[in-house]
Amino acid sequence: MKFNKYFNQMTSISNANGYILIVLQMLVNTASSIVFKLQSKIKIDNQEFNHPFTQTFTMFFGESICYIIFLLYKSFNYSKYLYELELANKLKQETKINYLVVIIPTLCDLIASCLAFFALSLMPTSVYQMLRGATVVITAIFSVLFLKKVPTKHQILGMSLVVLGNLIVGITIYLKQTQSDYLIGVLFLCLSFFMFSFQVILEEKYFRKYYLNPFELVGLEGLWGLVFTSILLAILEFIPCPSKMQSGCPQNSDGKYYLEQTIQFFQVVFSFHNKNYQPQLFLLIIAEATSILLLNSICMAVVKYLSALTKSVVQVTTIALVWITCLIIGWEQFYWGQLIGFIILVFGSLIYNNIIKLPFKCLYQQQKVEDIQKKIENEQLLN
Repeated sequence: MKFNKYFNQMTSISNANGYILIVLQMLVNTASSIVFKLQSKIKIDNQEFNHPFTQTFTMFFGESICYIIFLLYKSFNYSKYLYELELANKLKQETKINYLVVIIPTLCDLIASCLAFFALSLMPTSVYQMLRGATVVITAIFSVLFLKKVPTKHQILGMSLVVLGNLIVGITIYLKQTQSDYLIGVLFLCLSFFMFSFQVILEEKYFRKYYLNPFELVGLEGLWGLVFTSILLAILEFIPCPSKMQSGCPQNSDGKYYLEQTIQFFQVVFSFHNKNYQPQLFLLIIAEATSILLLNSICMAVVKYLSALTKSVVQVTTIALVWITCLIIGWEQFYWGQLIGFIILVFGSLIYNNIIKLPFKCLYQQQKVEDIQKKIENEQLLN
């Protein structure tokens, strides 16, 4: 009973604070997408600022700060931390983890992020956000293959609608798009889905097997990410960019395109006395790292105090905010096909996350059985 009481205290929050968390997640998530796109909108010597790999580096820097947050939490809430370890032992979780195992999800995050940044530079921001909704489909497939978690009927229906919505959005923009490299962006984004989904599956397996504070895991991935990205940046400096990808690659002083130009990045962003220094880029890079830190922190709080379900619904709502913001700014044009696809996508996401329940009992029978079994298992472990 002691564990039940403690567990309830640790996972409860007032309604007012819950609403604040939801609003913060939507605003920070939207701001993060806009900040990333704003960076590529800035032109230096008539060239767009495209540095997908150094953007990934700054993203990992933001994630790495989460480890400092974990250490501070552990230091100032040590008694609670010991309770959590005791609870983990009762739940038969391992409390010691070899930090080397975090390398694999970190590499997945690295590849997925680089591909996603390339994709973002080659397509409209709202389309990028909408197509990312397809991640749930890849994650569900990997869950079946690696976690033996079979999706319920309503989840299959929801995923089907998500796929349909994404197809409508993708085809609508393809027919209206003048950029020849739009399809390359879609390809990169789809490839990033697989890496991101594999990362999520690995993290879920780790959370099942080990006791891991979410900030600890995110922070470790950030630290490993800084190591691997630093090595990668040194190599990519000398690799020419393929001709079909040049609109997403940086250009050096000789007019040649390379996959990355790290020195150029630091000259433009941090070299305050350099002629090419751009103060707005410095502020945007700081905003990027800060938004990643805040987004991870807020998402973890939403999952802990509200639910992973709430997080998913808020992410769907964020897509609408990003789209509306891009329309207001004037970055994009309104297309009816995009609106129809978006509505279908959102409807599918809400069905998948069990927010909207259709009047067909056959869709939810399996879910009810699983919920009862899970409740019984948790009560047996905690009592």
